[in-house]
Amino acid sequence: MCDFKTKYRNEIQTHHIVPRELNGSNDKWNLVYLCPNCHHLIFVPNSKSGHHSIRTPNSIIIVCKYLSTDGPILSYINMNGIELYTKLKN
Repeated sequence: MCDFKTKYRNEIQTHHIVPRELNGSNDKWNLVYLCPNCHHLIFVPNSKSGHHSIRTPNSIIIVCKYLSTDGPILSYINMNGIELYTKLKN
């Protein structure tokens, strides 16, 4: 989603595609690692609390994470209803 680079692991945040509050698991398929800026863009329509419950014009909704032969790909929808894809780093 962006070109954020860091040498420090504590600057990367973990996002649950299916949030823990909605019974999401800590399984690898349900986790995405994001920079803080991209993490704050995520809107979860069914979320009741936290920053993922706030919809803004720049918000995105994660659809799913695909596993391809070239690595993981994140599918998401922007607030204009356009589905986009981005390759995630392994």
